[in-house]
Amino acid sequence: MDCIVEPSEIVELGSSVPGVIDKLYFERNNFVNEGDTVAELDARVERATLELATARAEIDTSLNLRRENAAFGMRTQSRNQELFNESTISAQDMDKVKTETYIAQLQARQEEDNKRIAKLEAERALQALNQRTLKSPIAGVVMERYKSVGEYLEAEPVYRIANLDPLHVELIVPVQQLGSIATGMKAEITIDLESASNEKHIAIVTSVDRVADAASGTFGVLLSMPNSGFRIPSGVRCNLDFISE
Repeated sequence: MDCIVEPSEIVELGSSVPGVIDKLYFERNNFVNEGDTVAELDARVERATLELATARAEIDTSLNLRRENAAFGMRTQSRNQELFNESTISAQDMDKVKTETYIAQLQARQEEDNKRIAKLEAERALQALNQRTLKSPIAGVVMERYKSVGEYLEAEPVYRIANLDPLHVELIVPVQQLGSIATGMKAEITIDLESASNEKHIAIVTSVDRVADAASGTFGVLLSMPNSGFRIPSGVRCNLDFISE
């Protein structure tokens, strides 16, 4: 049976945020690994924002001052409570001390809240900076590089990347054979190239169309074929023979 070898996945890789392209690390036909940084947008503003937010999150002077003031208020209240019990100070003076102590505690809590907010702002700044870096979601080969350094990027893709391990083998079968092919079946694949005509590869059926095409009287079958080291090319024709078990 005639078949076609195709990439198992093709990704049009773009950016979630607009910006000017600062660096491009891969060219057409280069191999990339999953997670590789393939491009960076200009991020000078985001780096400065992160530095500022990080500095604010790490400063403890104001918080320590408020905490110390609250602790001093508690000590003052304790001493004045003894004086009040001895009727040395008035109830009004005691109420004033308690109120000042409570306000000092609230101010300390406010600074703790500000500290948490500053940490969250630093994390947001970090995520904004990370968005300026484009990473490949798959391992594969660069099919196209659409942009150049210095170009403004908005909604367009930068790279087209194909996953070549595994490969997909697409097969069109006459509708008369519907029901005779099932997922899990194995097939022997021969690539239709002189340089690979003697090589046999094993593929496994991963899906079978449940609806046939009435116009052509056919249905589609999809197989998965391992391609360690990207030895097998994609976009080529092949021959397929199912293995009897």
